Amino acid sequence: MRPSLLKNLLAWLLTGVCLASSAAVAQSLFLVPQFRYSSGSSKESSSTFIAPANTVLTGRWHGGDENGQTVYQYATLQAVNEFNEPVAGTIAVQTLGWSHWIKESAGIWFDAPQGTVLIGRQHTGDENGNTRYLTGRVTLNGLPTEVIDLATSGGIKESGSIWYTTDARRVMTGRMHQGDENKNSYYRGGTLRVALPPPPNAFRIIVKLHPQEGYYPMAPMDFIRASRFRHHKGWGTDQGFNKSSFSWVSGNDKSWEYFDVPVSFINSYTINPDGSNRRPRDSKSGSDWNVFLQPEGHPQGNFSPTGQVPSFRHRLQDGRQQYWLFYGYNESSYILSFSHQGDWEDVTVHTANGLITGASLSAHGERTLYPVSSLQTYVDGNVQVLVVYAAKGTHALYPAVGNFHTAGTDETRDGGVSWVITDNVQELEEQPWKDYAGAWGEVGETATTTGPLGPWHKKIQ
Repeated sequence: MRPSLLKNLLAWLLTGVCLASSAAVAQSLFLVPQFRYSSGSSKESSSTFIAPANTVLTGRWHGGDENGQTVYQYATLQAVNEFNEPVAGTIAVQTLGWSHWIKESAGIWFDAPQGTVLIGRQHTGDENGNTRYLTGRVTLNGLPTEVIDLATSGGIKESGSIWYTTDARRVMTGRMHQGDENKNSYYRGGTLRVALPPPPNAFRIIVKLHPQEGYYPMAPMDFIRASRFRHHKGWGTDQGFNKSSFSWVSGNDKSWEYFDVPVSFINSYTINPDGSNRRPRDSKSGSDWNVFLQPEGHPQGNFSPTGQVPSFRHRLQDGRQQYWLFYGYNESSYILSFSHQGDWEDVTVHTANGLITGASLSAHGERTLYPVSSLQTYVDGNVQVLVVYAAKGTHALYPAVGNFHTAGTDETRDGGVSWVITDNVQELEEQPWKDYAGAWGEVGETATTTGPLGPWHKKIQ
């Protein structure tokens, strides 16, 4: 890179974000708790707490039953680099809205959607009353954040007058309670990482969804949290994993113990020693312990995915970059239905001197390479922009508006949501679920209607 371009790059990245030391420029920025405060106490049975402006929840204390008192901990945030050195900048917390009501005693997790955190809670009545949560989105100089390194607390007796507080790096992102005040509450916290924009003379990739699309991009961790983890043995004999007893149980139980199984356990079901996978119905699966993730119904995903739903990059040794995209549901019908839960698609860009020279687009398990002359590209400032189109329902990728595939059943159109997949990029090799070799979705009658294999096992080598 020429010295003048390097200078412009550093200036652009650090506009309004000035390092407070002379250390090397950090590759990642994080927002962590700075000053913590305690709220006043309030009677739990009629309590509402909203964190002050530009603060987030970092803890909670409760003593007694519903007539006892509840106290919250909230904190301001500071930006630090990967060396934990302070970074100056403007941190803002945007209030998004209240969640739906959840019966407090029902044992149902509330997790803030990816890229958001908890900034308030409201509860009415006793343990059979309802609770809801206020979420917020945190930015640094207008740049979005993503939530990483989630950690779940152990059980804390609700009536026990015991504080839950996050550690020095995390803020609150979720909570669950089951039973009365003598039962346990559980909390979840995560670290806020700033999603830095692409540098000048790089590229941006936009995926344009169909204006009538019904199933939008989804963070894989949200899909995992909403799923049961199941062992496929045959119709009517499948097992579910009970995270409380840490055992496989036959049947179709849908109680809370079967959802949100630890990702580390799911990730332990990787490729078999003989190279076979664990995806039911797959022609390359092994003979036993084939497993699948099964959410309820048809997950719709995030209607505003840019900056919130990540893409997952796999870098090849020859310089190509493969971006993997996930959707919670694939809707596809032609004479027969080929719909299924879970959908992984990918865009692979070929580059020279930092500019895109071509792209391979996935469609129905195949990839087609298009030279740059066949792609829609333009320059925005110093950034080359590539635009591709996702077909309605199937999310198969094409270089233009039109009708494609069998009898033109893949339809792409302008006018829908534009997802900038390079605005929130995570490295595929760093994902806690990457080794999982089962199905991302329930088991169908055929391989086509069964959830797909994950990207680590389908990536370009």
